[in-house]
Amino acid sequence: MENSYLLMHKDQPYGVITVNVDTWRMTGVKIYRPDHAPFLGNADRRLMELWWDHRAVPEEREDIRRYIRLAGFENTRDFMAKNLAVSVSDTYWICPAELDLKWEDVKVISGNVHKDAVTFHNANSFDPSATLVGQMTKYWDLSTDPPSLIKKAAAFYGQQNVNEFFATELHRRLGQGIPFVEYSVEKSPSGGIDSRCRAFTSEKAEFVSAYEILNSAKCDNRQSKYDQFISVCANHGLKADDVRRYLDYQTLTDYIITNTDRHLMNFGVLRDPDTMEFIALAPIFDSGNSMFFNMLESNLITREEIRDINISGLHKSEEKMLAHVKNKDMVDLSKLPEPVEVRDFYMKYDIPEEKADLIAAGYDLKKEMLRDFLKK
Repeated sequence: MENSYLLMHKDQPYGVITVNVDTWRMTGVKIYRPDHAPFLGNADRRLMELWWDHRAVPEEREDIRRYIRLAGFENTRDFMAKNLAVSVSDTYWICPAELDLKWEDVKVISGNVHKDAVTFHNANSFDPSATLVGQMTKYWDLSTDPPSLIKKAAAFYGQQNVNEFFATELHRRLGQGIPFVEYSVEKSPSGGIDSRCRAFTSEKAEFVSAYEILNSAKCDNRQSKYDQFISVCANHGLKADDVRRYLDYQTLTDYIITNTDRHLMNFGVLRDPDTMEFIALAPIFDSGNSMFFNMLESNLITREEIRDINISGLHKSEEKMLAHVKNKDMVDLSKLPEPVEVRDFYMKYDIPEEKADLIAAGYDLKKEMLRDFLKK
């Protein structure tokens, strides 16, 4: 058996999708308004299958497996479809063929869920967290305007969320004018550390990931993905120099904090969903997998070990990322915190002293290595 859905961008239908209700995988798609489709209007069947699968919460996320089982959904794609694929991050959604719904009926991007939303398609759920991807336990708090993203962290002493707050403080100190998301943290009553940040999207500015941008157009194979991202953004109205400054700053600061998870869904641009024009680069966000969070306290961090660290990003190594940086003045080393400050910062949030010592030592070594790079 299959269900049919209109593919919607606000109130603009741009295609039709069919989904198998046993697997909840996409079985067919027809795009008739490509100018409003994902992937900057160049979505074909392959890309729409990726869009559908990537929009659902990863099934391997521990908290979601239990929720799916208790709530009676088949899988996370079922969970997403029953919640009409609504998101706080953009204005895309799906409308069941048998229903007559408008964007005003289903939108959650403003923080206000329509009072009758639960009756639209599934009596048990109407949840924008059904499209909230990533491996950490997280959810949208819709009681604030804009909505607030809550991340919960218990593993690694909750360090991933403390890292988000540390990155926030780092960007504040550097003061380069590059936009960044501001995170706060608090100790959770149930143990661990919670982080909170406000959504940077709205009905007038939706997020388009680097993954969509880079898959939207055929690029010169002689160009690196770093330069391809700059070129595509420039072709859609952003200034190439501004995009490069942003990427260079993000690369340098990710290097300082040893962020291993700057994958292509973790940066991008803001777009006007009505005109489809690029507005600006999205603020830097999601820096939790950093500061040697998954290293044992007994480890001794060396330059060789740092060079061997694999990252998820435009390249798999930090050194290859640094090779693209042209604006080396984007980071003033004199404004960076000293290792003792870093150690005290993490201990303040109950990171054990031995782990805080490891974090501070690794950070100090990264500063030295960055200093060497900036001198070249």
